[in-house]
Amino acid sequence: MSTLVVMLMPGTTLVVPLFLETSAVHLIGSMWSIILPFSFYPFGVFLAYIYFNTAIPRSLLEAARLDGCTEFGTFRRVVLPLATPVVALVGFFSFVANWTNYFLPYVLLPQSTQLPIQVGLGSIGVGRPELALAAVLATTPVLAVFLFSQRFLVMGMLAGAAKE
Repeated sequence: MSTLVVMLMPGTTLVVPLFLETSAVHLIGSMWSIILPFSFYPFGVFLAYIYFNTAIPRSLLEAARLDGCTEFGTFRRVVLPLATPVVALVGFFSFVANWTNYFLPYVLLPQSTQLPIQVGLGSIGVGRPELALAAVLATTPVLAVFLFSQRFLVMGMLAGAAKE
């Protein structure tokens, strides 16, 4: 339930608490102030929870435990190979959400030399053609992550398909 409540809250409502917390641990101005809050992506937690409860059969977990696997061994050897599609999906969604975030880096990184490219695009003083080229270059990491994760996403879509 707490994950759903966090998902319902707009991202801007979390800026002040995140600022206070990162200030308390002296992370303001470092890239860790951006990386750590985004490491816990609520939509990804919820999506993984739904996937693990519906797609992984309980009998498979019980068989692994009967064969002598520990909880971590069961997760590493049985569950994680079956969950590569959801891991790729959550990784892609998390990367895109973090890459396109504008407000939190603008607040937590006070120096203009530390700003990510999306925030920096708004502050550079160049003409439209140069700005368009910079925007295209800013989207290439998203394209690269998508091309890398696409193989795992397609593998997840075809996992239950029957061969005829």
